[in-house]
Amino acid sequence: MNRLSSEDYNTLLERIHPIILDKGLKAATMDIVAKRLQMSKRTLYEIFDSKDDMILKVLSHHADQNHKAVWEIMHTAPNVMEAFIKIFALHRDDFHQMNIAFFKDIDRLYSNIRPEHEENHKKFQKEMLKFINMGIEEGYIRGDLNFPILLRMVEIQMESIKRMEELFPPEITMIELFDTIIVSFLRSISTVKGVELLEQLIPLYFSDSSLKMYARDN
Repeated sequence: MNRLSSEDYNTLLERIHPIILDKGLKAATMDIVAKRLQMSKRTLYEIFDSKDDMILKVLSHHADQNHKAVWEIMHTAPNVMEAFIKIFALHRDDFHQMNIAFFKDIDRLYSNIRPEHEENHKKFQKEMLKFINMGIEEGYIRGDLNFPILLRMVEIQMESIKRMEELFPPEITMIELFDTIIVSFLRSISTVKGVELLEQLIPLYFSDSSLKMYARDN
């Protein structure tokens, strides 16, 4: 039975999340998680009913925290372009820690997560389209594009990362693929004004990436 305070329980979920990103869902056994957390496996089983229960609760908590963070960014960023960069940088943090096995395991072993993920994604897409319209009004985003199709194309490109061993040379990393997909998307939807701002923001949020070559020398 979970006797942790709400704060301690949420902290535990947040500590487990990078472990399952790093190991993948299949390989992140209760033994490994307990060892990484320096606690007994018995204690873990007192908190979670099973490994599946732990995985589902960790992923659900992380999705909820991400949603709150995205909502805050959307309502506090000075403009739409900076909001987009910050939102994608948030997801980029996960890719920095993620093993490709994690990406694949969600589909193979935890297909029951998929419906909830897709429903949340639909809501996010609706918010993105509203936000894009704001960017058009601000003059940072072009108004002559089919954004539902473009957003779907980004989803398909992200799905291709699961097959990166088949589709890309071995020296290409997940973070390089993520950066290329996102920056290419942002550049394709930007006006001249938007591109100028984007080139200032890329080095700030993608500074460790090969994409810094995209920023023009002043």
